[in-house]
Amino acid sequence: MRTVAPTISVVLPARDEGDRVGATVASALGAAAEPDGIEAVVVDDCSSADGRPRVAAGADRRRTRIIRSELHLGVGAARNLAARHAHGRLLFITDAHTRFSDGWDHEVRRLIAPSRILSVTVRDRASAWRGHGCRLVVPHMGTRWNTAPPATGTRAHVQIASSAGTVVQRALFERLGGYDEGMVHYGGFEPEFSVRAWRAGAEIVHTTTVEVTHRFKPEAECTAFLAAARTAMVHNCLRFGTAHLPESMILEMVRLHALEYPDHIREALVMLEQRSAWGRRAELARSLPHGFASFVRRFALLDQIGRPVPEV
Repeated sequence: MRTVAPTISVVLPARDEGDRVGATVASALGAAAEPDGIEAVVVDDCSSADGRPRVAAGADRRRTRIIRSELHLGVGAARNLAARHAHGRLLFITDAHTRFSDGWDHEVRRLIAPSRILSVTVRDRASAWRGHGCRLVVPHMGTRWNTAPPATGTRAHVQIASSAGTVVQRALFERLGGYDEGMVHYGGFEPEFSVRAWRAGAEIVHTTTVEVTHRFKPEAECTAFLAAARTAMVHNCLRFGTAHLPESMILEMVRLHALEYPDHIREALVMLEQRSAWGRRAELARSLPHGFASFVRRFALLDQIGRPVPEV
């Protein structure tokens, strides 16, 4: 039987997701207009024995590769590893617990372009809520969901793509350098990648014609997860801001995190120094054609209390 080379690689980092991975792969292939053009590349990010990714035998398993990491890589490095193993021209980067809308692959091929990243609509599995990409919160360096789609008749640009639904040509992903592996475990990867993409001259366009339905963690599970990940998340926000913000805003960013997370700020600052955040800032200033000021101007960016963000 002739094997069709995939044109789209669905990238799935998975840590203790078990059967949810198989359900996501089945949805991606089952909802595709041309399933023979799809592959799934799963990174098992040091899951426990009971939580390792499980994909049903048959066509789903034949079109899935699982790469096992014995070290906990975190979201960014796991996605990068999956991308290095991908054969598709396009990467659809999502989570291990999503469902795909019918004909999603046809729409992705129709809408993608060499310097364009697609942000797809994310729907909550338990409600009718939808997210339409995200916007940046400065200088905290977090994000807020856009709960309404871009206005009809406008170029559907969004500041930040969703980590549950980002589509990019593999060549552009590689040119951008993938996700920042100086960040750790969880938090901030998609915002930093998105701002870096804008600074590199790419665009992020939102689409409502491709939708993934996402399993958001229940409140108790989310609270426990965030408590365990908090130091990493504070560090990642600080690294993100150090890499991109005007210098005049960096101290304010640190002050905000110190006030909000006094039990985590010291270790986060140590990690920031250990991981050469200022070196990363210098590297991006040398390699990217546009400064953060171009992002500020494009979106008339305001800080989190409504003041214009300085360009220097």
